[in-house]
Amino acid sequence: MSQYSRQDLAELKRHLEQGTFKIRIEGVKEDTDGSATVSFEATDEFIDWFKEKEGLKRWSAKRFQKFFDSNLRNLLSSAAQNQK
Repeated sequence: MSQYSRQDLAELKRHLEQGTFKIRIEGVKEDTDGSATVSFEATDEFIDWFKEKEGLKRWSAKRFQKFFDSNLRNLLSSAAQNQK
């Protein structure tokens, strides 16, 4: 997984706040081991941005999971708070 600079994360946050990128959590399923499985829907613009930042030619759910776990949760929370 590539390292995301503060500039990259600021760009992502700006796109989320402006609605250019949309990521919608469709469901959360709690697993018996205490973890959870999150299903989501994302716009093509976000998917293209993510693949470019990660150097991918096609989507990688595993790579996105690592990104989500370490970065996106905080950004989505802050974007949701800004909409209130």
